[in-house]
Amino acid sequence: MNTKQKKQYFLAMFVLLLFCNPLFSEELRDVLIDSFNFYPDIKKGKSDLDIAKKDLQISKSDFLPSLDLTVSQGRKISKSNPDTSKYNYTNLNPTTIDLEISQPIGATKFLNFKSAKNSFYISELKNKSLIQDILYKATKNYYTLLKDRFLLDVAVKNENNLIQKFEATEKRFGFRDVTKTDVFQAQARLSEAVSKRIEAENNYDIAVSDFKSIVGRDPKINWFKDSKDKITSSNPKDWSRFVNLPRLPLTLEDSIVLALENNPDFLQLKMEVENAKLDIKKKGLNFAPEFSITGSYVKSLESSRTIERKNEYELLADFTVPLFNKGHNFYNLDKAKNNALSVENAYQSKKITLKHEVRSSWKKIQSLISSIKSLEKSVESNLVALEGVTKEAGVGTRTTLNILDAEKELTQAEANLVNAQFNLVNSSYQLL
Repeated sequence: MNTKQKKQYFLAMFVLLLFCNPLFSEELRDVLIDSFNFYPDIKKGKSDLDIAKKDLQISKSDFLPSLDLTVSQGRKISKSNPDTSKYNYTNLNPTTIDLEISQPIGATKFLNFKSAKNSFYISELKNKSLIQDILYKATKNYYTLLKDRFLLDVAVKNENNLIQKFEATEKRFGFRDVTKTDVFQAQARLSEAVSKRIEAENNYDIAVSDFKSIVGRDPKINWFKDSKDKITSSNPKDWSRFVNLPRLPLTLEDSIVLALENNPDFLQLKMEVENAKLDIKKKGLNFAPEFSITGSYVKSLESSRTIERKNEYELLADFTVPLFNKGHNFYNLDKAKNNALSVENAYQSKKITLKHEVRSSWKKIQSLISSIKSLEKSVESNLVALEGVTKEAGVGTRTTLNILDAEKELTQAEANLVNAQFNLVNSSYQLL
């Protein structure tokens, strides 16, 4: 499977994990594809991967011998006295053809090739991590739009209810059924609701801006087939109409095992540890002798007055023993050992961090699942309580403040439920 096919497979697998209803999944699929095609770092990652592939090809070519061809031609005039020639000078056109083939023999190129293979794998992991991060950002931004739209509708619904309550309180004040204090309390709650609605509008605008930065276009999200439908009719209980959670491991232990096997950032550090160990071996070869075999064929024409043509064949075996090179070999070996120790510590640190992140996400997901069940009951209870308080206020057993408090508690419960549902979705994809 080539690199392009791997990217397409990775993208397809990520989308298939969503398991949403057809209307919603189509929208999210478009978002993922558009972000994949738009985000500049995707193109940069592809270029970096191509560079790493070229480095691997160069490393492979080191096993081949070097072949050099040198051709030279000139003009040579010499005079001598006394001279045996008739003209007292020699005029030659020396021509040389030199063909040389050399083959170094040693362990360095094997280590270089293995290191290049590891480096190419590291580049693949970096590219996979990059694509994964961008797709996660696109998914998070998509659901953030849903969450902020829900919260905006909660704020709008609350404001509209409080407008009606404020107007009703003013009318009742005109009939002397309530006091001026009730009017001011209703007005204060309405002002607070207006402030919350403005804040929700700003948050939604920010979510739209974040969406554009990762996808490269304005959101074209329609959660309902009919534009007349209001999202508040399903808000905040029915998130199942818009999203289903991705498939996750059944246990925390399985999650940790899969993270250590598949997390690209962790595997990248693991390969860097391997390369650091190889670098120690390469630096150690600076103390070892080097071998090389060189063969050459030289053809000379008119090299001297007495020689018209000369062919030379040569085969050399070089054996070089490093004795002293200013101490660089010792310093380079120590440097490689220190670097390997540093990379090993980073690898172990990442292992601890990764396990902690998996545990935290897993526990957070379990906590949110339980919390959502409680919050759903809270919303239902607050709805019933608001209806009861409103009826009781009609017969004079409850005050306007009691109604306003009930409205506020219902709004807060709805907002808490929306945030908890979003956090569950986000935490699930974060763990994925």
